[in-house]
Amino acid sequence: MFAPPIPTVTTTPTSPSPATQSTAAKALAAAGDAESARDIGALDDAAQQAAQRLGRKKRSLVERLIYGPTPDTEELQSGATAASQAGARGAPVVQAALACLQRGEAFTADGKLSAALRSAVAAEKGYGFTVPAEFGGLDGRYVELALVEEEMAANGLGPLAVEISGELTIGAGSLLAYGTDAQKRLFLPLVAEGQLMAFGLTEVGIGVNAKKVRAYVEPDPQTGGFRLFAMGDRNKLWITNATHGGLVGIVARIGQDGKNVGLFVTRLPEHDIDRASGKDHEFWCKSSNTGAFTANHNSRLHFFNYPLQASEQIQADGVEVLFYCLRMGRCMLAAMAAGYQRMFAVDAAAYARGRDGVGGQVIKHELPRQHLGRMLGGALQSRALSHLSLQQDAQGFDLAGLRDLTKSAAATTALESQIACERVLGGRSFDKTSRVHEARANMHVFGVVEGEDDLILMGMVKDVTDTFTTRYMAGMLGVIQSINEGPDGKPLPPAQRLLRLTPLTVFREPKRVWQATTRLLGKGAFWLLVLWVLGNLLLELVRLPLLLLPSRWIPRYQLLPVELRRYARFAETRLRWLRWAYLGINLWFQLELTRAQIPLQRLGKVIEQLVSMLALCHHATALQDASQLRVAALQCEQLMVRVKGTKLLTGLVQMDRLRALVGAVGDDIEKGECSLIAGVAPQPFAHPFEARAKKPRS
Repeated sequence: MFAPPIPTVTTTPTSPSPATQSTAAKALAAAGDAESARDIGALDDAAQQAAQRLGRKKRSLVERLIYGPTPDTEELQSGATAASQAGARGAPVVQAALACLQRGEAFTADGKLSAALRSAVAAEKGYGFTVPAEFGGLDGRYVELALVEEEMAANGLGPLAVEISGELTIGAGSLLAYGTDAQKRLFLPLVAEGQLMAFGLTEVGIGVNAKKVRAYVEPDPQTGGFRLFAMGDRNKLWITNATHGGLVGIVARIGQDGKNVGLFVTRLPEHDIDRASGKDHEFWCKSSNTGAFTANHNSRLHFFNYPLQASEQIQADGVEVLFYCLRMGRCMLAAMAAGYQRMFAVDAAAYARGRDGVGGQVIKHELPRQHLGRMLGGALQSRALSHLSLQQDAQGFDLAGLRDLTKSAAATTALESQIACERVLGGRSFDKTSRVHEARANMHVFGVVEGEDDLILMGMVKDVTDTFTTRYMAGMLGVIQSINEGPDGKPLPPAQRLLRLTPLTVFREPKRVWQATTRLLGKGAFWLLVLWVLGNLLLELVRLPLLLLPSRWIPRYQLLPVELRRYARFAETRLRWLRWAYLGINLWFQLELTRAQIPLQRLGKVIEQLVSMLALCHHATALQDASQLRVAALQCEQLMVRVKGTKLLTGLVQMDRLRALVGAVGDDIEKGECSLIAGVAPQPFAHPFEARAKKPRS
């Protein structure tokens, strides 16, 4: 008898060749951080593969806003237009959910989403909203799903919106993009009928960096499939929608020490499995004990020698699939954030109108009104960015930059709105039965799920400046890298490397500075950069007189309401100027920019705020709603104040000072020398890092 063949593993290589490495990866390698260079290179490779799968060839909106050509007003208003024309496909889903809520059947006694609610929503194909009709779904568009998600969150059903979002973006989305026909026919009808689907990426020992996963599979010669091992710190943790009997996509390394990462879609057992029962494998599913998403299933999963069929493997790199699906997840998070903030505003406004404070009703006072404006402004901003991102995706534009700042802006405003609501409601916002109180943990975790805000903002800067960096800055990188190599071509010791060439370096290392200068002058890329600088300076000089013209004289801004013209013009002008800010940051920090997170995060935040202003202006213009126009103007004004207070080029010295102070305090903490916390015992980690299990013997 012949044994079944060992399954063939089809994955994308995780270590790009030097020729195809991104400039960021090369810079990290030049700075001596080989491990980060490998990680970034592998992640960049996966992102490129996902972009190729999407077929996105049109340049991203954010890149064009900075480097030109500026998008026309029709494109900027396309998200609002698409949403207004979406129709009412999702209305039955929302109505079924709200009817269940009004009957008091939406949640169980312990605050979990009820079976009755899930059944009512599934009957209207809510769980299969974007699943094609051929697989039993509703065949809806993502912009329609965004409207459904927002309405659910606005009406106190945020946990249901979270559940369906995960189900359809990273769950069904991975199958639709990468599943075989057989996998789609098997799993998508189950999703459409309401069976939950989770995505098992994060582990006890690692966060969202998929290239660091330690769960692994080994081929099973007896079945032709695999055996899954995720024990101890390899356990999958914080897996939303994971429950006994549910579907899950498991991200796991191919081989315990393998370099490739795979994805496997399987159905979890209906109950825990213990080897004491005579089985040759183990499985258990229990609560991850998180204080957020408490109404949802959120689980820790354990697997030992767990059998997987060969047909359950998705034939793609697991990290590539993650990149592909995250774009929709981030847009849906923004839609949910819009709904949550509307809910906060509704509850706070009702209190402010009905409560007498010092000198009359609370609503009559300026500070409560400002807080209410912040909630409404955050809601409209999140909605505008979500709809714009979704329409850009539908029209074939690369979402680089926009998907990330959409998520970050929505998560930021959601938390700010939570705080603003607390300022209006006071102690009542902490009542255990208050939906404002129940939302608090979710608003905090929004800044972490789908990518931690500061990290994705830095990634956003890399994405939108990548073309410029590769074309014009790579020459400087190569020169600095060359003077950090010894005669044998190997990198010099860290203490001898030069990461920045400054006037002081001329006196300390005159020979190496001279080498760098002569090599730089011989680089064609350097002269390309010089031409770019001269050309753009000339362009700015031509534009200079236009800055004196009133906005009402410029055709582009005549299309906007008077109240919003100054904000749109400010945002577009400042975004264009950011090309100089990024160039200045590069020239200042040079190779040290690979370690300088503060300036990149700060630049990313300014891009986020300016793009948000522009999206608000055009969204409100397209809707032609007087009250929303006023909300947009207020939010734009507050964003403008923040942008003007964030210094980039003029704040370079201050950023260096800030980074030095941050580094000094961080060093004290790292060395255990911070007296403020000396002698204070930390609380034990809720999911302790257990001893790493050794590979079991056959």
